[in-house]
Amino acid sequence: MLNRKIALFLFLSSIYCQTSLSGYGYGNIENNSDLRSFGSSSELLPSFKNNVSLTNPSTWHNLLFTYLNTSLNVQSAEFQSTTQNNFSLSSAKLVVPWKGKMSFGLSFEPYLNRQLTISDSTATSYELDDENSFDVRRERFSSGGPSVIKMSYGYKLNDNESVGVTLGTIFGSSRSSINLIIDEENHLLQSRDYFSGNVVDFYISSKRLSFKTKPLILSANYHFPINGINVENDTYQAFLDLNDNNYHDLDDFPDVGQALLPLNFNFKDEISINSLRLGADYEFKKNHHLQFELLDWKDNGKHISNNSVVPGYIKSRSKISFGFASFVDQFEREKINYKASIFFQDYEVKSLENINEVGLGLGIGFNFGITANQIDFGYQFINRSGIHLIDNEKIQNFTIGISIGDLWFVKRREI
Repeated sequence: MLNRKIALFLFLSSIYCQTSLSGYGYGNIENNSDLRSFGSSSELLPSFKNNVSLTNPSTWHNLLFTYLNTSLNVQSAEFQSTTQNNFSLSSAKLVVPWKGKMSFGLSFEPYLNRQLTISDSTATSYELDDENSFDVRRERFSSGGPSVIKMSYGYKLNDNESVGVTLGTIFGSSRSSINLIIDEENHLLQSRDYFSGNVVDFYISSKRLSFKTKPLILSANYHFPINGINVENDTYQAFLDLNDNNYHDLDDFPDVGQALLPLNFNFKDEISINSLRLGADYEFKKNHHLQFELLDWKDNGKHISNNSVVPGYIKSRSKISFGFASFVDQFEREKINYKASIFFQDYEVKSLENINEVGLGLGIGFNFGITANQIDFGYQFINRSGIHLIDNEKIQNFTIGISIGDLWFVKRREI
C-alpha cells in the first residue's frame, strides 16, 4: 500500500477509457456500453430510436432495419489540478430484427477496465554514509481487463409484453507491474491475470399500463453469472530493466532466458456480479419521453488475489437517473433526436471510503438515408468524491457514434 500522497497519470489506450476507478479491484465497471445512452444515462430505456434501446434486446423488434453500430469516445479526467485526455473505441454491435416479432444481436465490448498508472509524487532519499546515498520512487501499472462477447435474442410475446436474453462469454487478460526505481534504475515485478466465465442477462418490457391515457413502458433487467468469473494469475520473477522498455528481454538482468518460470495461481469465483435494473418510460406526448431508471449492483466474488492497484474493490453500487428524450419517426422530414439526463450513483468500497457520484448527460442524433442511418453525439459530465488519496475527480466524456441500417430480413414492400 502506498502510504504517501500519489499522483495518477492516465495514458492513452486504443481499447478502454480510463479513470481512477480503474485501480479498484479488477477494474472500473464499464457503464453505458452503448455510448448513445450517455445522453439518457440509462441502458433499459429508449435512447436510440423511439421505443428502442440498443442495450435492451426486448425492444429490438421495434426496429424497421438491421443496424451495425459502433462508437468513439474522448474522455477528459481532472484531479489535483491535473488533466488527462484519453481516446477509445467502444463496443461494436450488430442488431437484426425479424418481421417485427423477433430479433438477434451480436456484440463485443469491455467488461471491466484496469488501464491505470500510479506513481509516487516525490522521491525518498536514503543516506548510507556521508558519501553514499540513493533515491527511491515507486510506480504501479495496470492495463487491459476482461471483455465480453454477447449473443442476444429478443421476442415479442404479445401486443404489450416482450422479452430478451443475452448470453455473454468473458475472456481477455490484464497486466500489472510494480516498479521500484532506485537512482533511476527500474526494478520490475510483473504479473498477468487471465479471465474466463459466462454471464446471462434477462430482459422484459411491458406497455400494458398507461397514465392519463398516455403509454407507460416498464422494463426490467437481471444480470447474473452462470458461474463466477475465474482468474488465472502468472507472477514473474523480478528483474532489472536495463534498457528501460518495461519488458523482460535479453538485455535485462537476469535476462529472459535465465529467468525462472512464473508462479501460477488459480482463483475460482473471483468476480461474481449480480445486478437488477428497473426502468419506466412515460411518453407524455407523441415521441416525447420522461424516463426513470434504478440500478442495484453487487459483486459477491471472493477477491482472494491481492492484485488491486489500490487496497480495495467495489462491493456494490446503486444508481438513480432521470431523463428526457425526444425522437422523430423514421420517415418524417424532421431528422433530429434529443436526450438529456441527470444521475446519482453511490459506490460501496471494501476497506476504503465509499464513493459518491453525480452526473449530467446530453445527446443529439441525426437521421439520414432511406434506412434511417443515424449519427449520434453525446456529452457526459461526472463529479466524483471519495476517491482514494485523490478525493475529487471530474470527468467529461465526448462521444460520437454511427449506425448503418440495411434491409436484412425486411420485405422491401414493407418500407
